[in-house]
Order: sequence, then C-alpha cells, then structure tokens
Amino acid sequence: MRSVYIRPLSFLYGSDASYHIQKKLALPIHGNPTIAFEKIEIISKNQNNKNIIHVSKLSTLKKSVKKQVIKDLNNITKKKKTICGLTLDNPILMGVLNVTPDSFSDGGKFNTFSKAINKAKEMLKQGAKIIDVGGESTRPGAQLISEQEENKRVIKIIKKISQIKKNIVSIDTRKASVMQAAIKVGAKIINDVSALDFDPQAESLVVKLKKPIILNHSQGTPDTMQKNPSYKNVLIEIYDYFEDKINKLEKRGLNRNSIILDPGIGFGKNVNHNLTLMSKISFFHSLGCPLMLGPSRKSFIGKIMEKKDSISRLGGTISSVIIGANQGVQFFRVHDIKEVNEALSINSALHKI
Repeated sequence: MRSVYIRPLSFLYGSDASYHIQKKLALPIHGNPTIAFEKIEIISKNQNNKNIIHVSKLSTLKKSVKKQVIKDLNNITKKKKTICGLTLDNPILMGVLNVTPDSFSDGGKFNTFSKAINKAKEMLKQGAKIIDVGGESTRPGAQLISEQEENKRVIKIIKKISQIKKNIVSIDTRKASVMQAAIKVGAKIINDVSALDFDPQAESLVVKLKKPIILNHSQGTPDTMQKNPSYKNVLIEIYDYFEDKINKLEKRGLNRNSIILDPGIGFGKNVNHNLTLMSKISFFHSLGCPLMLGPSRKSFIGKIMEKKDSISRLGGTISSVIIGANQGVQFFRVHDIKEVNEALSINSALHKI
C-alpha cells in the first residue's frame, strides 16, 4: 500500500517545454517534448502533509518517499505507445454517438441506422478520430436494458462505420456479450462506464481480447449514482481504485499500454467532486496510462451556470477540455467535435508561440 502520491505542477508548452527538458529543469508528460512540468506536489496518504518540490531537487527527498516518487515519475515521463495507430502527443477526440431513445443530451436523435451513420461521418469529417457507439443510456436514473436490445441497436451501425475507411470505433457498454459482438464486427476499443465491475464475465473477456479498454470510474450504477455521492478524498479514492484495477488486470495478462483511464465526470460525483477531478487531473498521470476526460454537456455545467445554463453547454464543455489538455490529458469524449477541435487547435497554436 502506497504512502504518498504525486501530482505534476507548473506546466510548460512548446519550445519552452523542450528547452527546460533539455536543461533538466522540467520533465515531459509521457515523453511528449511539447508539454512538461517543473514541479511536483507530494501528497501523503493521510493528507496531513503536502510538499511542493522542483524536479531538479529530487535528490533532496527523504528515503522514505524517494523510491515511490521516482517510480511514479517514471510512469509519468515514459513515452506511451500508440493506441489503434493513434499517437498520443496531440489530443484525440472521441465522438459521442448515442443510438438510444433516452440519453441525457441526444436521446432519440440518432437512433435510426441512416441518422447514426450520417452523424458518424459528420464527426469524422470534423476531426473525431474515434466514434464511441452506445446503445444503453447511462445518464443518472437510467434503467438497464437487455443484451439483445442493446445488440440490436449498435451492431449494424458499428459494422458499417468500421467499414468506412477502416474507421476506429469504440463500443460503449457494460455487458460482455455486447463487447464481444461489437469487436467481432469491427470495434477496436471497449469503453465500460463500470470499469468492468458490472458484468462478471467482462474482465475475463477483455483480458482474452487484448483490445484497448477505457476504465471509467463510477460510484454506484446509473439508477443510483447521483443520490448523494460521497468521498473522503475523491482524488485518492479514485486513484487507489484505478491502481488496484490495473494491477489486477496486469496479473491476468493485460498490458498496461492497453488501458485508458477516465475518472468519470458525473458518474457518482457532485459538482465539487467533478471540479476537483478536472482541475487536478494530472494527479492520475503517475498510474502510467493515457487519460480520458468526458465533460461534454454534463450537469455540473448547468449547476454552475444556473439560470444562464444553455442546452448545448458548449462553453462549459470547451473550457473543461482545455483545462484537461493543458495538463496532458490525451483523450476527450465529446458531442461537439467541430467546436472542440477548433478550441484545441487554437490552444495548440498559442502554445507554439
């Protein structure tokens, strides 16, 4: 059981990042020379002690924490392999395609074959690198549907999208049978909002398939998760959950390079939990896996904006994505590909100055 955690701080970008890395005054995020950090925050397990130290002063650390800090830094700085041929040096957009009648934002808009295919083509043209197809709503209060119904909604659509220029499709499901059927017709990635906790068969299947898996943290299930979610420390509890899950999967034979971590914005979290996770998401880099953030149109935006809330929640989505990108998050699951892609392009251009 670990006693300390670290969080990268004081980020640098572009030529500034490269220069400071070269001078050993900063360290890269996952081997990316265009984003680096100068300092780390060392947080004790009991939370009674926090210490901020420059990366050039690591030799001054006490032996009691130095070994763990160095190990975590190696996980943060080590170059990550491609996932489905996608390099991780620039943010990757995953387009949300809900082929459901009841999803919280777009339920019923794309739940016919032709509408779903046209929407997928549109998002790919706008800059999405992955299309995430979901056939069961996981909005707060959503009810479970059968495997047969879920397969009926997603399989033909996944097959068709996968055939268009060999596009990358992920299947958004909690059910092993749906995962297997989707992979069979061309899905390349599995996205499970339960992090393989819902279906007892899912973990064994994912280890067997050896496909990239997105582990999304959630407290409770969709029908209960927003009923007074509670954490002593949302960062540490989710970190420990992910670390245990990764270790378990690795022992069963799944390579860490196949795992993407999503802290699960809105999945059993209140507004403060969500804001803490997003503002300090770099805390999870030391797990050694790429990170995903899915803030798109989520209710925390509406709760902050109150009477000024909009249907699209586009401004809140974009600001949340930029906060994540500036901390080295690699994947973003969003509805509005065109606008988010534009915001990320401007953000990248600014970093190059």
